[in-house]
Amino acid sequence: MLLERQQLTRPKRILSIDGGGIRGIIAAKVLLKIEKIICRPETPWNCLADYFDFMGGTSTGSILAAALARGMKVQDVLSLYLDHGREIFTENWFLKQFWSKYSSRPLEKKLKEIFGESPLGSEDLKTLLMIVTKNATTAHNWFFVNSPNNKFYPINRDLPLWQLIRASTAAPTFFPPQTISINNQSYDFIDGGMSMFNNPTFQLFLEATKAQYGIGWETGQDKLLLVSVGTGFSSNVIPPGRAKQYHLIDWAKYAISTLMEDANVQQNFLMSLIGNSPEELRSQMSRELASLSIPTFKELPELASAAWVGLDRDRSSYLSNLLSYHRYTVVFSHNRFAELGLSHIDPKKVAAMDCVDEIPALLEIGTAIAQEQVRAEDFDKFLHADHE
Repeated sequence: MLLERQQLTRPKRILSIDGGGIRGIIAAKVLLKIEKIICRPETPWNCLADYFDFMGGTSTGSILAAALARGMKVQDVLSLYLDHGREIFTENWFLKQFWSKYSSRPLEKKLKEIFGESPLGSEDLKTLLMIVTKNATTAHNWFFVNSPNNKFYPINRDLPLWQLIRASTAAPTFFPPQTISINNQSYDFIDGGMSMFNNPTFQLFLEATKAQYGIGWETGQDKLLLVSVGTGFSSNVIPPGRAKQYHLIDWAKYAISTLMEDANVQQNFLMSLIGNSPEELRSQMSRELASLSIPTFKELPELASAAWVGLDRDRSSYLSNLLSYHRYTVVFSHNRFAELGLSHIDPKKVAAMDCVDEIPALLEIGTAIAQEQVRAEDFDKFLHADHE
């Protein structure tokens, strides 16, 4: 079934979901809005897995992507966070916190309840799926993809999904590494966010379009839609004089969160170079990037023109038309929250990946982003049925 879907001639649709711990609630609320737009009685799609041809996620995004790829409705996945978020972030007893703050058992239990022992190659998956992890044993980023044409599929297809997702969520200091046996060799995996792929958007684009990865879809703004859903991001500001008081544990937490946030921004910037976005979303993304001192989109035409000096002028915009790219997320700041009518929410309190006490606030943020950014017209050019 996956090979048949992979070979459809209609335009393709890809969904990417960032990591971010309990902040996955924000992404889930955005996905709920997308589901309401796509999955209506008059459309041929009953769930997001019917619509999107390829889904991928890192850390908490891997939970969302894998569950949706099985055909679950967004509300059911959101309920996992709302009903079991506090349970999943169950603190280890004191001595064990020298290795990880939280026990992995509650999370493993829920993952097994959802996915059982279904492997990566399970026919239960209705669409292509990518789970991002980092192999601490080899220091390499590992991308587990269920495409039968992927060169690593023969050795990965029988690996239990719950293990791969647990590996993707094993953020150092938060959860212990996940050991997985592959080809009779054991490897220790940690959170995929411990790389430049906490936002896996660009890697998903490569997996889908580069022929050597085994899929090889055509590029073009009318041929490929990539929807990227974030969990919010923060600038991780340290007040003057406070940094000198930080100890090793403080810096460990800071390093992890800063790496993830910087990776999100970098990947989004890369996608802005090659993707065509609606003007409203492009303007919003420019503002978010500018707030973190990242080059804005208005500078990109100059880069594109410079890249094609002496060549046909029609090629000057080639890079920015490799796909249609829609990014939904928000920067955590007092000014931005005020614009969304969320002045009562403290950006610092909702920035942590384990802020389970802020679940109501995360729901509000997700609802506000979905209302502000997700529009039905974002999908108008990509409503082709499978037979088209």
